Amino acid sequence: MVRVNRVRRIIRKIDPWTVLKVTLVLNFIVSLTVVLGLSILWVLLVNAGVPQGLEDIARRLALLDQDASLVGNIETLFTSVVSLAAVYMLTQTALATIGAFFYNLVSDLVGGIEVVVLEESHLETPQKQKINKKTKENQDDKETVLMSFVNSIKKVRENKPEEIEIPKTDLPRPDVPRDIEEPTLMDALKNTENEEDESI
Repeated sequence: MVRVNRVRRIIRKIDPWTVLKVTLVLNFIVSLTVVLGLSILWVLLVNAGVPQGLEDIARRLALLDQDASLVGNIETLFTSVVSLAAVYMLTQTALATIGAFFYNLVSDLVGGIEVVVLEESHLETPQKQKINKKTKENQDDKETVLMSFVNSIKKVRENKPEEIEIPKTDLPRPDVPRDIEEPTLMDALKNTENEEDESI
């Protein structure tokens, strides 16, 4: 989802040096394209025979003498085109730079040019917001389940009865072999009975 905000900006200063650089390069490109375009157009017209046809028509209408040429010298024509392109480039660059100086002077008095700019800000879609809400609710549920589990474990530990100590008896231990066992009470009684029988 895109939200558009209208923002007002005021242009107070224009740097003349940047205006000079930009307009010089821009006008050079324009002049170069004009010169190249005219030269290519001239070559195409000469190959098609258009200047010779125009001269023949002008001679038939008696607008041109037999020895005269409508086109004249081609070199002078191209040098004049190149010189006009150079003059155009320099004059346009100078005018733009001087215009930047004058704009800075006037903007100090008036306050500059106010421009309205549209700013686009991308917002999350409602589906994503719903998904985020669901994930947050799930996380909250998980936290509550986990907390209740921990609390129940704490309660069990607190309520756990104390371990009953089993008194040690003289009964035979199942993990100890019989020949290693210490004599028990029954063995002692048997031994005393045997001694009494022997004494009788």
